[in-house]
Amino acid sequence: MTTIDSERLVIRPWEDEDAADALAIYGDERVTRWLSPVMSRVTDVTAMRSLLQIWQENGDPAPAGHWAVVRRDTSQLVGGVGLLHLPPWQGDLELAWQLAPAAWGHGYAAEAGSALVRWAMHEGGVEEVFAVVRPDNARGAATAQRIGMEWIGETDKYHDLNLHLYRIRHYDLSYR
Repeated sequence: MTTIDSERLVIRPWEDEDAADALAIYGDERVTRWLSPVMSRVTDVTAMRSLLQIWQENGDPAPAGHWAVVRRDTSQLVGGVGLLHLPPWQGDLELAWQLAPAAWGHGYAAEAGSALVRWAMHEGGVEEVFAVVRPDNARGAATAQRIGMEWIGETDKYHDLNLHLYRIRHYDLSYR
């Protein structure tokens, strides 16, 4: 997998050694409650390590996949970002982001998401990327908009949930 650099962040493959820091993200209900599909919070470091191994070993070929988000200045893991196939697992790619609550409010999700989208479109040949956001997730909607995604409506097409759908196309990047 590729490493992607942005101004303040490094987006890199997950490593087994990330398990304890990743637990601060995926073990926190304030994060997992917004995930689609619904994901139970990870309960301990062993379970987190297993999940990271699944992401490393069973990942989709690039540009799809799961990445760790690390601050460049401190090497601190602050979140995760991914390009994931939306069900029915063909065609549509979802940009997903999750940050440790201690990292909220610094613009890391938008910076990481934007960097991943640009890389996927410029290097991976992706033409469009979607984000699905639960209707009451104002922070998620604001992040999608800061990335440059436009709201295109509500849908129940994915994950059997009513979700707000955002999209960015390769064409849109030339205007940002």
